[in-house]
Amino acid sequence: MINITEEQKQYLKEQNVDIREALENDDLGELLLAIDAAIVDNIVDHNDEPDETGIKLQRIYDQVYNQNVED
Repeated sequence: MINITEEQKQYLKEQNVDIREALENDDLGELLLAIDAAIVDNIVDHNDEPDETGIKLQRIYDQVYNQNVED
């Protein structure tokens, strides 16, 4: 099971990041790729610099990764 908070899921949903299939398949790699694609789109849309949304998406990416890494 992927460790992701309801708050993180809600924010991703609000940003139109489709994570449903990744969660259904319990596929962390797919989930991170979906978030990464949203980050890249944000950067491209804002003259090669992330805006506040892009920064928050990157923060969520990092949090989800860290929440799921085995020590």
